[in-house]
Amino acid sequence: MLRLIIVAFITYSIITPLFASNDDVSFQSESSYSIKSFRSAKKYLMDVYKDNKKTFYCHCEFTADKNIHADNCGYSARKNVKRGARLEWEHIVPASRFGKPLQCWRQPESFTRCIKKNGKTLSGRKCCRKVNPTFRAMEADMINLVPAVGELNGDRSNYKFAVLEGEERVYGSCDFEVNHSAKHVEPARSIQGDIARIYFYMQKKYDLALTPEEITLFQSWAKNDPITEWEQQKHRQINNLLTALEKNELKNKQFAADE
Repeated sequence: MLRLIIVAFITYSIITPLFASNDDVSFQSESSYSIKSFRSAKKYLMDVYKDNKKTFYCHCEFTADKNIHADNCGYSARKNVKRGARLEWEHIVPASRFGKPLQCWRQPESFTRCIKKNGKTLSGRKCCRKVNPTFRAMEADMINLVPAVGELNGDRSNYKFAVLEGEERVYGSCDFEVNHSAKHVEPARSIQGDIARIYFYMQKKYDLALTPEEITLFQSWAKNDPITEWEQQKHRQINNLLTALEKNELKNKQFAADE
């Protein structure tokens, strides 16, 4: 039943435009509802992308069972062929970016709930999942998640986005460049605006701190790469999905209260 509700909201619901114009630089969230976990977010996103199964960086087609079809996008593995054949969900704003300022990330040993029965301590990321609701919401925020070739997700790591000069293409014809020494990556121009709007969204919703250099770069990217029809559609579907989930949860709570 819940799946039918979600599909109905994604397919038929009509809402106010999410961007006033192509000059807007961030997505405007209409729902305050948060997905409960990163794992759940990944499952829901397969519904969002069901009619547009293409990876973000290389535009490779992928299947419902998370296999990458590299033969239609020009991607070839730099090194990790196995990881390059599978789909992963990439955080545009890395989890470490919003996790590292938190005590649960830096000092998980200071949280009783982050100490296992065998005395070992959870990693900072796992500890924050356990004790910090804001971190859980940010990690599971579907606006900040995109489908990616696994190898690119790994090579990007938590590197910052930047403009790179003269970097070699090492993923076939996929326009994705990495400078490992500087810890910078440059994506294709066709998705730079998407990235900028996601960063500004995270800044607005969660008070994510951006440097002056990042703000200047992302404003330029947002201007030079205007919002696409798919970007708008994806955001509508996510908003409608969150609305459906929230209504279903409220309905269940009301049903339990009435028993």
